Amino acid sequence: MSRFSSLLLCFILQACDKPATDDYFPLNQGLRWEYQVTIEHPERLATKQLTIESVGQISLKEEVVSIRATSDGTDYYLAQRADGIYRLAKRTLVESEPQLDASPRMVLPLPIAQAKGKTWSVISQPYLIERVYEGMDVMTADMLQFPMTYSVLSIDETVELPSGTFTHCVLVEGQTDLSLYADARTGNSIVPITTREWYAPGVGLVKLEREEPLNTDVYKGGKITMELLRFED
Repeated sequence: MSRFSSLLLCFILQACDKPATDDYFPLNQGLRWEYQVTIEHPERLATKQLTIESVGQISLKEEVVSIRATSDGTDYYLAQRADGIYRLAKRTLVESEPQLDASPRMVLPLPIAQAKGKTWSVISQPYLIERVYEGMDVMTADMLQFPMTYSVLSIDETVELPSGTFTHCVLVEGQTDLSLYADARTGNSIVPITTREWYAPGVGLVKLEREEPLNTDVYKGGKITMELLRFED
């Protein structure tokens, strides 16, 4: 893998007026993304870096899929189909083989030029909601899952980040209302969960925001933000 030259950085990361390509979710082997991740909880603020690499292809259920490996030890298996990019499976550090999703999860619909207003549903789980007691255990998919409705709100967004200004971005938003037992005083609470994802042409995901606003005696929520620091081909 080689770093972008100054010229390419200007062309892509500084987002000159016209995009280099209409590929908003590139899957080519050798691509590498570095993100700054900020986690805001009611009682703390944490930051870390996350790296994602496109490491190659395999055949999964007679379909060619691309593998994206993350620095936290999780691999995601993705396929490009005529109507969109789909996640088909994932593998964690404790698993020797990829575990198929119950059904393929659409990440981004295609073609992008016709995607504005497109909606779909994906099973999600809490990213941030934690118990206040029992060691602040993070809620997992085994504990709670819910359907989240995604839609393409725009195909011409501008995103300004420390790594550059990205134009002609696709904005995808996911929303759901999660019913969760808050505490003995208030009973169940409705938690509006929102995800926003910005995809830049030729680069892919440049920013993500996830909000799970909750601050009770039993559970705490918060906000997570991912911002692209560096992209290498």
